[in-house]
Amino acid sequence: MKKKNVSIPVLMYHHVNPEGNFINVTPDVFEKQIRHLKEHGYTTLHSSELLSIIKGEQTPPEKPLMITFDDGWLDNWLFAYPTLKKYGMKAIIFVITSRLNEKGRRKRSDEGTVKGLPSHKDCQQMIEAGAATEVMLSWEECREMEDSGLIDIQSHTHTHRRWYKLYPHPEERRAVLNEELTTSKEIIENKLKKPCNALCWPWGKYDEEYLEAARASGYQLIFTTEKGTNTYATEPWRIKRIVIGNVSKFSFRKKLIIYSRDWLSRAYLKYFK
Repeated sequence: MKKKNVSIPVLMYHHVNPEGNFINVTPDVFEKQIRHLKEHGYTTLHSSELLSIIKGEQTPPEKPLMITFDDGWLDNWLFAYPTLKKYGMKAIIFVITSRLNEKGRRKRSDEGTVKGLPSHKDCQQMIEAGAATEVMLSWEECREMEDSGLIDIQSHTHTHRRWYKLYPHPEERRAVLNEELTTSKEIIENKLKKPCNALCWPWGKYDEEYLEAARASGYQLIFTTEKGTNTYATEPWRIKRIVIGNVSKFSFRKKLIIYSRDWLSRAYLKYFK
């Protein structure tokens, strides 16, 4: 297959919730962003499609782009998914499998009035207090989103721990890491009856030891928090992403323009890292 030039921006979100800040986009702002993508002809990708394009096995669409969410917050179901569904846009949700539950299906914002989540800090405190079910997705909600063909559930590890701090001894750390990655992958595949081929590192922290463990566990596509766009030269285990916050339409369009062009993103990051 003859390759043409390709630059694939991967957008990174966490929360879509009424209280917006750096890690939290309001539903109104999120809808404006997704509507902009739809109106300007962007084609969203799932993990298997991105992998095929990077490997040169699939011809990329005219304006390829990927939308990702980290952690598996309940507001991805309450507010983000209804907007993605409205505009027919795909996204990946990287879930922390130990925090998901079988609580059942909760009403979404497109089905009536729903209450948003607390602040990100308060959500973290609720998890620590044993109330993860109140702020995280359920497997039933994940299954419904997967069945729509729009949402691709992938791994954000099993417990989202800082292994490099908790396990200073290399052999113990490697054993724990292997268990984390394998457990998360197996749970997703068993719960959703689908391949789990993609992984996103907690906090973006990784090294060669981590990459070796991930590849040995069967992951083919690995996402980082490193800035930039993705081309045929991008290694599948070092996918770059762009943080998207509760930004203005101008800032959102600026990011799209920069990271939809490899030469421009490299020039931009040279001076504005």
